[in-house]
Amino acid sequence: MLYQIFRNWEIEGIIHFAILIYMLHCIFPKKKAPWTTASYFIVTMGVFLTLKYIPYILPFWDYNRPYWYFYIVSLPLALLFSHLCLDGNFLSKTVYISFFTAFIQLAKMACSPIYRNEKIIPAAEYQIIDIIFFIILVGLLILLASTFINYPLIIDKNNIHLRYYAVLYLPISLSVYYLLGVMNISFWDEYKDAILAFLIIPILPIFYDLFSTFMIGNYEQRRLDKALTETKAQVFRYRYSLELEERIKKERHELKNNYLYIQTLLNEQNYDKLQDYLDETIGAKIQSISAISTGNSMIDYILNRKISEAQKHGIKVYSEILLPSELPINDDEFCTIFLNLYNNALEACENVDHPDIHIVIKCIKGYLSCEISNKIAENVLDSNPNLETTKMDKLNHGLGLKIVQETLNSNDGILGTSIEASYFKAKFMIPMK
Repeated sequence: MLYQIFRNWEIEGIIHFAILIYMLHCIFPKKKAPWTTASYFIVTMGVFLTLKYIPYILPFWDYNRPYWYFYIVSLPLALLFSHLCLDGNFLSKTVYISFFTAFIQLAKMACSPIYRNEKIIPAAEYQIIDIIFFIILVGLLILLASTFINYPLIIDKNNIHLRYYAVLYLPISLSVYYLLGVMNISFWDEYKDAILAFLIIPILPIFYDLFSTFMIGNYEQRRLDKALTETKAQVFRYRYSLELEERIKKERHELKNNYLYIQTLLNEQNYDKLQDYLDETIGAKIQSISAISTGNSMIDYILNRKISEAQKHGIKVYSEILLPSELPINDDEFCTIFLNLYNNALEACENVDHPDIHIVIKCIKGYLSCEISNKIAENVLDSNPNLETTKMDKLNHGLGLKIVQETLNSNDGILGTSIEASYFKAKFMIPMK
């Protein structure tokens, strides 16, 4: 009894349409008054149900519930009311609706052997199979809708190229193929394979175009990321120059004042006060001078700045730096590699008790070798061997190691990672040209 109501009143189609308009409502924000969430659902479902069931009461229409009628009603209505009630561009909505309905059609085509044998399979067994397929399809549609909601299309309505509409060919061609199959056309069985091949042939260049566009976009994005990182390194260097200049001016001024004060104390022969002043002021300045001094001003600045940043967060930093004053390497590229690896170590220390970082930089047989080690609570290479980002915003994070690897590849360098004695170690080597 319940199954007959379910099939005779076509409840399955109503549920599919409800999922479709709910998905569109979640993806696109609703327009301002008079439309509200309630009015959007009530008006859309009301018109859909009216058009769906009106053939039953028309005396001149011998309605035998053709399946294609559901699509002729649901597609234009979903597109019309989503465009009237919801914001967003027309192309995006058409893509969502087309792919959603094409998914339903493909599922129906996959179940077609069962439907063709409806009269052969015992009624009770067929009903159970039909209900199971219905539940599975609803679950898959909910997953598909969730995917569309969580990963929406980003289409600039002011820059829509005509070739973007090519993506609609696949769902539309599937719809045409499926509708031709359920309309009982006399020549269908004889020519259906040829029709399918005819519909598929244009899909191949379309997918090639989409794939090539994706690859070009991905390549350009990686170039942009690398250029952005190199630009940041250059900005870092310029900022260093400005800060160094300001520091020199400030220290020159302080040195002049110190000299005058010392000269005054000497003229007054106030040696006790002079001794106190030398101990407290000059001694403190000597102690504040960084222990890292390789003679390479850029590397000294980077190391001292990042070490000071770590110490402000309670992270101990141990360093072993043995470098000549002049290195035949690109300062910006060294800065790019070192800062990305060091920042990763700094972030990793946030989740560790009593964190510390070890830095070893030295020259080994014509290579500049740099090893950065940070304390860890667990073996990250076991749980995350590819060292992928664990942050929620994966679009804007996780590029550090990729940029490091690309920069090293362009300089014939190598990178290695390992776990030793509760420390994660990242070591890179660059040939000194």
